Amino acid sequence: MKEENIQFIEEVTWKEARNEVSSNCKELVRIIDAISPGKEYPLFCVSYPFGAKILEKNLFYLPDERGLSIPLNDIKIPPKIREQLNYSPLPLSIVAQNNVEVFREIDDRVFSVGFYGKDLDLGIWEHFGWTTPYSITSGARSLYMLPKISEVISHKRLKNEFGISAPPPKRLFDHWHVFKQLAASANFQKKWHCKLIILPNKWVDKIKNDPAWNNLNIYLLQKGWAHCEYARKKAVLDVILKMFVQNLDADNLKICYYIIATLKHLLLVGTGALPASSPSTNSDEAGPIKAIQTVYEEIYNLQNIPTIMQPKYFYPENNIPIYYSLQNPTLLESISKSKKAISVIEIMRDLKDFIDCFIEKTPKSMYEQSAQPFCEIINKIRFDFFHSDTFAYGPYIRPSTEMPNNDAAFIYDPAKKQIRKFADSSPFLRGCVRISNK
Repeated sequence: MKEENIQFIEEVTWKEARNEVSSNCKELVRIIDAISPGKEYPLFCVSYPFGAKILEKNLFYLPDERGLSIPLNDIKIPPKIREQLNYSPLPLSIVAQNNVEVFREIDDRVFSVGFYGKDLDLGIWEHFGWTTPYSITSGARSLYMLPKISEVISHKRLKNEFGISAPPPKRLFDHWHVFKQLAASANFQKKWHCKLIILPNKWVDKIKNDPAWNNLNIYLLQKGWAHCEYARKKAVLDVILKMFVQNLDADNLKICYYIIATLKHLLLVGTGALPASSPSTNSDEAGPIKAIQTVYEEIYNLQNIPTIMQPKYFYPENNIPIYYSLQNPTLLESISKSKKAISVIEIMRDLKDFIDCFIEKTPKSMYEQSAQPFCEIINKIRFDFFHSDTFAYGPYIRPSTEMPNNDAAFIYDPAKKQIRKFADSSPFLRGCVRISNK
């Protein structure tokens, strides 16, 4: 099928759909193959353009004939499709191609809770009767260009070439809005789509009621357990941190609860419960990243390496570092910063002290049997601190110019132009925490 003639919604059989997922979801394919659903159990193969809504405010969205997202209850959606997919706020869906991000926007921040691709990962909570206050987009919402891309004249060239209306992005939060409009332009060189295989109501009825489909039901139960990892780890960490704070109080140490909330978030990231960020290198699963980089190299005339940060989980076995920006905080806590002005450098120094204290005290006083696995993970994590200012902040806050020394992804140049420089003065890096193995 040619991309320019793409059908955004197609009804397919399992035999047709399995080719989309067979290379990545072997266990799921094995289970469904054993059921062998025939033509009387069709599925919907849906292609979402980059940045398209999939879920927002508990409304499920589908692309119309132009690729624009419209809610399932819109009269433009054929009644047959509406009737088969309205059994849940988010119908069960296999992410067959590229990725989706689950997140919540609050003010000018994006709190990311999930970054999924190539498995049956959508609609899991809803299948078990829960609704969530999150949004889902096609591709990553948390995409940030490291170099500044707010220069007015250079941005005007993008407007003239691609017809975008977004102003020059002053904040990291706004980068995605420009990327989304670029990807939607007729002049953009790559047509990127995220593909979902959506299970209609007849599949769900069988999963719930037919013993022959029980293995698929068990698969969903296992997925439900995996999807509550964040809540499970947070419940343990809440208790550990409560005890930690009580110890600090007993020692008459000054406590900033914003620092404690940030510490909690970093520990959850370090245990793999939440994604953080990592430089994208030669991958388009999070969006049409390589084409966006080309636009900024050739049209915008960016002088730095066009590094784009994308969502990434920390997997200790891979030991690929991930990063959290204190200038772009993504913690979802009802704790604000102190009313007293506090610099990022002060936050970093306090974080460093609290992390060292936490790791020192946790094994000695908080090793309850139920928390042992969590504590063991925490003690294998390394936190390093960076800032983009050129003057020194002591041995523990290093200049961002040193970041490529331990992570060559920062100097990966898609254009292979050696004269380009790593954007070490990026706002993202003005207070950045690297999470890696010890």
